[in-house]
Amino acid sequence: MADNVLNREYDHGRDDARDFYRKWSETYDSEVSSNGYATPKRCAKALSKFVSEFNTPVLDYACSPGLSGEALREEGFTTLNGYDISKEMQALADEKPIYSVLKCFNPDEGPEIATGILHAISAIGVINVGAVPPSSNDLMFDLLAPAGLFAFTFNGHVLANPTFEAKVKQYTVSPRAELLFMEYSNNLPAAGLKSNVDALKKA
Repeated sequence: MADNVLNREYDHGRDDARDFYRKWSETYDSEVSSNGYATPKRCAKALSKFVSEFNTPVLDYACSPGLSGEALREEGFTTLNGYDISKEMQALADEKPIYSVLKCFNPDEGPEIATGILHAISAIGVINVGAVPPSSNDLMFDLLAPAGLFAFTFNGHVLANPTFEAKVKQYTVSPRAELLFMEYSNNLPAAGLKSNVDALKKA
């Protein structure tokens, strides 16, 4: 795309998310990289602190062109399964030797994965205002096995909306999950944006 789309990432809703990311696939890698995208490495490092086996399969949820998967690989994870809603983003990820499984899914239905079996999920730069609401966390937790790990990020736009952190608090107070890690630091430093990285363990 000729225009910069980074500033419009939060202006779309769930219904037009696929079209938005189809268009953004043309410049996504170069745009976020030129802004020093730090969140994937931060999130991958947080998840690595709590796994016992690095060959544990990790679901890279909404993996986009694979920047998140590359960060997970660099931290030592060897078995990555990437799922995304955009065929165009998936095609970019398919060009990189990252994923053991790489699939596209309908965001209204979720990935075709049996519930209660996954031991690790990452959602890096995924949950945001509009397209991916707080209730998406429920989907992640349904997919996790007991004691499964969920590492995810909330950018500054999300943190400005209290419903997202309130959803996490519901889990940890219930207690449906244990908060293992939380860090607020750089997301896209060249754009002046920061994010939270959280890691939860399912009860």
